[in-house]
Amino acid sequence: MVVKCVVDLIALYTGGKDSHFAIIEALRSGHIVKCLITAEPARADSYMFHAVNARWALLHGEAMGIPHYLAGVSGVKEREVEELGEVLARYKRECGAEGVLTGAVASRYQKERVDRLAERLGLVHVAPLWGRDQVELLLAEASALEFIIVAVMAMGLDERWLGARISRLEAQKLLELSRKYGFSPVGEGGEFETYVIASPLFRGKRVEILEAEIHWSPAGWGYYEIKSARLTKSI
Repeated sequence: MVVKCVVDLIALYTGGKDSHFAIIEALRSGHIVKCLITAEPARADSYMFHAVNARWALLHGEAMGIPHYLAGVSGVKEREVEELGEVLARYKRECGAEGVLTGAVASRYQKERVDRLAERLGLVHVAPLWGRDQVELLLAEASALEFIIVAVMAMGLDERWLGARISRLEAQKLLELSRKYGFSPVGEGGEFETYVIASPLFRGKRVEILEAEIHWSPAGWGYYEIKSARLTKSI
C-alpha cells in the first residue's frame, strides 16, 4: 500500500495524556483527525483498553469539535481485538479514514495488534509517540496539557496520587518515583492512567470535575472515579 504523507485518521482515544498528545503531534504533522473512537471494555482487566472513566472521554470530542463514538467491547483478551477490528471497519467507511492513530509509546502488545488490524483493513497505523524517550515525553505532555491521575497500580504510587493534577513539578516527582521503583515514566505498563482536563485543542474550554470518588484497595492500587463533570470556559 502506498502511504501518503498526510492521512485522514480515526483516533483510538482513551481521554488520557498519551492518546491526546498523539492527536497534537499528528495535527502538527499535517494529518487530519476525522473522528475519535473510545473503546469501553466490559471488564476492568482489559489488556488493550483503559476502563477507568472511559465514558468521560466523550467530553473531549465535544470540546475539540470532532465526531466521537463510544464502542463497547467485551474486555476479554484477544476477543476485544477482533471486536475493535469490527468497529474500525465500520468507522473507516463512516469517517472516510485512511489510517488509525494511537498513542502507543512502548507496548508491543498493543501496537502489534493494531498493526495487524490496520493491515487487514487497508489502513495506515500512525503512532507518533512510538519509541519516544519516556522521560522527555512525560515532561512534554505535562507542559502542553493539564491532566490528572485516575488510576495507580505500581509500587511507589499511593492513594495521594489519585486525582492529582500533573504539572511539570509533579511530573518531576513522578520521574523520581519511576527511577526508584522501576515503573514506566509514562505509565505505559498500566502503572498509572490519566485523564486530560485542559488542552490547547479544547477551543477555549476545559473539563470541570464536579463529583468524584476514590476507590482504594489494601493491596496497594486504586482508581479515581469521575461521577459528574462538564465543559466550562477556560479562564
